[in-house]
This record gives sequence, C-alpha cells and structure tokens, in this order.
Amino acid sequence: QAPTLGAAPSPAARNPSSGVLFREAMKRTTACVLIFFALAGATVASDVVQKISLRAASGTPVERVVNLLKDLKEKLEMDEKKEQKTYDKYACWCEKTTARKAAAIDEANAELRALGQDILSLKGKVATLAAEIEQLEADIAANKKAQAEATALRQKENAAFMAEADETKQALAALEKAITVLVEGSKPSALLQQRSSAETTAEATMAVKKVVAAMPVSKALNSKQLALLDEFLGAGDGAKYTPQSWTVQGMLKDMYETFATDLMTAHEDEATANTNYESFMATKAEELKELEKTKAKKEEEKAEAESQLADTQQLYDDTTAQRNADVAFFDETKSACQSKHDEWTTRSSLREEEIAGITQALEILTSDDARELFASAIKAGKEVGAEDKYDTGRDITSFLQLGSDATPTQHAYAMLKEQATTAHSLRLAMLAVQVREAKVGHFAKVLSAIDDMIQVLKDEDAADIAKRDQCKDEYQKIESTSKDLKWKIKVNQATIDKLTKLIEKLEAEKAQTIKEIDEVRAHMTQLTEVRTAENQEFLKAKEEDQEAIDLLIAARSALSSYYTNHSIAMGPIQGSVKDLALSQQPEFDVSADQAPDAIFSDKGKRKNESKDILSILTMIIEDLNDEIKNTMKAEELAQLDYEKQMAAAQKLEEELVAKEESLTLSIAKRKKDRDDEEEDKEDNEEALQDEVDYKAKITDDCDWIIGAFYKRSEARTAEMNGLVGAKEFLAGYREHAAEEEEALVQAPRATTGGGGLARTVAQRRPVARHAPVV
Repeated sequence: QAPTLGAAPSPAARNPSSGVLFREAMKRTTACVLIFFALAGATVASDVVQKISLRAASGTPVERVVNLLKDLKEKLEMDEKKEQKTYDKYACWCEKTTARKAAAIDEANAELRALGQDILSLKGKVATLAAEIEQLEADIAANKKAQAEATALRQKENAAFMAEADETKQALAALEKAITVLVEGSKPSALLQQRSSAETTAEATMAVKKVVAAMPVSKALNSKQLALLDEFLGAGDGAKYTPQSWTVQGMLKDMYETFATDLMTAHEDEATANTNYESFMATKAEELKELEKTKAKKEEEKAEAESQLADTQQLYDDTTAQRNADVAFFDETKSACQSKHDEWTTRSSLREEEIAGITQALEILTSDDARELFASAIKAGKEVGAEDKYDTGRDITSFLQLGSDATPTQHAYAMLKEQATTAHSLRLAMLAVQVREAKVGHFAKVLSAIDDMIQVLKDEDAADIAKRDQCKDEYQKIESTSKDLKWKIKVNQATIDKLTKLIEKLEAEKAQTIKEIDEVRAHMTQLTEVRTAENQEFLKAKEEDQEAIDLLIAARSALSSYYTNHSIAMGPIQGSVKDLALSQQPEFDVSADQAPDAIFSDKGKRKNESKDILSILTMIIEDLNDEIKNTMKAEELAQLDYEKQMAAAQKLEEELVAKEESLTLSIAKRKKDRDDEEEDKEDNEEALQDEVDYKAKITDDCDWIIGAFYKRSEARTAEMNGLVGAKEFLAGYREHAAEEEEALVQAPRATTGGGGLARTVAQRRPVARHAPVV
C-alpha cells in the first residue's frame, strides 16, 4: 500500500539509530550473499538455494536473512577448518623438505671439501709418478745405449783380435818351417845327403821369404832385422851357409818365441775382456730388468691414480650438480612456502573479517530490540508508488546502487565519501567536500583537482614500488656480500690458524735445532779440553820418562866407567830380565886353626855383579824408552780420533746451522703470509662491518616501506577508485570513461606487474564497486 500524507511515522523514523543499524546490517548481508553466490561451486550453490527455498516458506524477511547468514557462517567456518588442514599439511611438507634439503646441502659441502682434498692429492701423486716414469725411461734408454755401445766395442775388439791372431798363427807357422829348414841345412849330416847345396839354399830362401810375407802388420821388423834378412836372401843360388844363417836362425827363434808369447797373452787378454764384457752385460741386464719392473709398477700406480682421479673428479662434478640442484630446489621451495604462507595468512584474515561481519550482522538482527522493531516496522508486501521528492532523512545510497537519474554531483560525492571513509583519506574527504559545494555544470576545477590527485597517486605508487624494489635489491646485495665476506673471513681464520700451527712447529723445530747446535759446540769444546789435557799429560809423562832415562844413563855410565877405564871386559850387557844371572857362591865352614886367606881379589872380581846391575839399568832404560814409544803411538791415535770426531762434529754443526737458517727463512715467510692473511681478514671484517652499518642505516626506511607497501597500495587503490568514479560521473561521457579505464589498466600493470592500482578496473564497475575484494 502507498503511504499517505500525514500518516504516523514508522518505528525506524522514530528511532534513527535503529534505522542506521538496520541499513548497515542489510548492507553487510547483501554483500555477503553476493560474495557467497559468486565464489561457491554448483553443488554448494544448489544446496544453499535449496535451504533458502525451504526457509523462505515461513518467517519474516529478516528471519529468512538471519537463517541465510547462519548457513553462510557455518560454510565459512567449515571452509576455514578444511583449508587450515590443507595449509598445515603444506607447512609440514615445507618444514620437512627444507630441513632435508638443508642437511643434504651441508653434507654435499662437506663431501665436496673432502673430494677437493682428494683431487689435489691425486693430482700431485699423478704428477710425481709421471716425473718418476720419465726418469725411469731415461735410465732405461741410457742402459740400453750403454749395452749397445759395449757390444759394439766388444765386437770390434774381438774382430781385431781374431784378425791379429790369424796373422800371428800364420807367421808362427812360417817361422816354424823356416827355422826347421835352416836348422836342417846347417847340420853337418846335410853334406852327406844327396840333395845339392843349391836346393837347400833355395828352400831356405823360400822359407824366409814366406816368413817375411806372413809377418803381421802390428809386428813389423826393425831395420837391423830387415837388413840381416835382405843380406841372407841376397846370397842367391849357389851360396853356402854363412855365419849369418846362424844369426837368422836365432833371430827367427826369438821372433817365434815372442810371437807365441804375444799370442798367448792376447788370448788371455781376450778372455779377460770377454769375461768383463759378460759381467758388465749381466749387470746391465739385471739393472734393465729392475728398471723395467719399476717402470711397469709406476705406470700401474699412475694408471690407478688417474682412474681414481677421474672417478673422484666425476663424483665431485656429480656432487656439485646435485648440490646446486638442491640449493635451487631449496630456494624455490622456501620462496613457494613463504608465498603460500602469505597467501594463507591473507585469506584467513579476510575470512575472519568476513565471519566477524556476519557475526556482527547476526547480533544486530537477532537482538530483542531489533526483533521488536522489525515486527513493528516491516509490513507485509512491497511498497509501491514512492516518490523521490520526499526526504526520508536517511541516506540509503551509501550501499545501494545509485539510480541513473541521480545528479553527477551526488554520484561523485557519494563515491568520494565512500572511498575516503574506506581508505581513511583526509585529502579525498576534502575533495568530496569540494565536489559537493561545486555548482552544477562548473566542474572544471574539480576535474583538474581530481586529475592532479590521480597523478599524485600514480607518482606515489611508482615511488613506493621503486623504493621497495631498491630496498629489496639492497637487502639482497647486502646479504650476498655479507655471506661472501663471512665465508672469506672463515677461510682467513682457518688459514691463520694453520699458519700459526705451522709457525709454532717450525719455531719448536728451530729451538730444538739451536739446542742441538749448542750441544754439538759444547761437545766440541769438551773434546778439545779433554784432548788438550791428555796431550799435556802425555808431554809431562814423556818429559819425566826422558829425565829418568837421562839419570839412568848417567848412573850406568858412572858404574861402568871403572871397568872401562881399567879395561875389564864384562861381556855383553843384557837388557832383558831373562838374561840376568845373579848367582851367589856357597860358604863352607873352616877350621879355627886354619889361617884365613890373605889373597886379594882381582880387579875384576865383582864385574859380574856390576854387569848384572848394568843389565838391570839397561833394562829399565829400554823399558822407559819403549814406554815413551807406546805413549807416542797412543797419542798419535788419540789425535787422529780427536780429529775425526771434530770433523764429524763440525760437519754436523754446519748442517744444523744451515737448517737453522732455513727454518728462520721459513718462519719469516710463514709469518709474512700470516700477516698478509690477517690484513686480508681485517679488510674483510671492515667490509662486513660497512655492510652491517649500511644495512642498519637503511633498515628503518626499508622495513617501513616494505611493511607498509601493500597497505599504502590498497589505500591508494581505494582513493583511485573514488577519484575515477567521481570523475566518470562528473564528466558524463561513457566513451571518455572507457578510454580512462584502458589507460589506468595499462599504466598500473606496466608499473607494478599486476599489483597496486591494477585492481581499479574491476572495482570501477557499478555492480562490484561496493563488494569486498576477495
């Protein structure tokens, strides 16, 4: 029924706040219903339609809406649980996969380090074996060359010996025949033979000529022998044997004996040379066998090392490829998991917001006051014949689509107001006020202000994108550089520790070497002191022995001077104890009446006793003299031994001093390497600190722009939607609006790659303008 003038106001009119709540609830409810039917599948849609049809048969329209909201809320909560399980499963997979790949990458890095060490070791082994094989090949070639040269020389010597031996044998045969002919011709019995003297001479001449012809080149006759043979051969037929024939016979016999002796010596020399050659060849053959055996062994080791190197290198390459693949997979998985996490967080947040709106709408619609108000305000049927000239006191255009007969100012104002409220934009609200206050048809300044603000939004959007991309690039560069510097610092520290240990080892070895040098020098000093003391003792003992000999010789001279002066012969004085014969005569008892002997002894009576004493003195003198000789020999041996020990000690001292100098140079070099490494480490640490400081410097701005980027982009999008919609209504030209829409689609996509302002086109359409973006 059409309302009549003067009718009583409705409950909604009496209670403005209840009317506002109702409109807000209706707005959220309609939006949720539209979203639900737009996103749900055919099965869900049919299910909902069935429920709607069942519940539409009874209850008020509000109760029907409440039932629909409850069903939608249940569906949303069920979707949340289902998708939460899906996300949890995906998150579990992400966690396990990234952990497994991280462990695989760490294991691959450790294996690559071990394989790298093995490759270096095998390369060194292959190079060493190659050098050894090359040296063995040179030694084998030298051995074969020596054998060939020795064989050639032996063959040459043997050929010369055989030729000379044949010539000598022929000469010996000719000499033997000539000697036989000459001897037979010179015998007296030859005169009785029937052969004539001429035949005998001719035969002898022929035999001698054969001797001359068979004479070896190496044993040429001298001029005297040639002259004698010429004289013999020149005698001619009819000559008789002369005394020269006997001389020729003797010469030929001497030559025969000499040639025979030389032939025997040559045979012995040849045998000795052949024995030496065989011994040399046997030694060389044994050496060649050993060299070839060693070479074969080295070649086998080299082949094995090369095979191991190839396998290790292949394993290294395979491990590297697998590690790189794992790293790429890890990065992609991490990126995908982070993207999926962000997607789920956004979706879950939106669903919570959607459920919260539905819950709030249900609370508004199902309260006791609302039920009472709806029962009193809502009438049965559909109101018709309402005229727009009446102001109800409520703005219901903030949610519902505006009619085509609304003024451009109202459309533009409503659009700007709605987006200003959504984006909390003060400048959009100020522009809405400016649009509302503008006169009809005078929108040039407003359109210019809208264009300026659109350009400002585009510039802000481009600036935010550039700033965000710059910050991400800087963060990535800082992260990459920091990782590289940390790795370099770790390598620096490992190298420094290694050099420090090596320096400590070298210094300990140097200290031990210095200690050994001191011990060697102390030993040399001790040897010199002992040798000096022994020499002093030797000289003192020698001097004492010489003085004792002088005294004994003087005593012996004094004792023997009496016998010498009185020419008393004492016989040979013995110097050996065995030659001493000290005897005493026995005493016999005599009668008391017998007169004592008054016969005086001879002057030489006691010479035997004196001789014995002189013999003892001589023995002592000789013993002292022998003692001096023995001590001199012992002194000589001690001096030689001292010199040997000193030479060995000096050589050892020189070696230790050279070792100390070498260790000093090595320590200095290692310390320089360590200083260079520490300097490099300090440079890397400074560079790392610079990266840290730079990151700290840009962190506040970059974290803010990255964190607020999407929020700012959404706010600008809301502002852009309002501006574009207002401009469209104000301009009044659909063709211009289409061109503006195409330009806005191209610009955001070229700038943001599908984000930011690209959503403006979808939100400009009148139907979807007021629907939330899912």
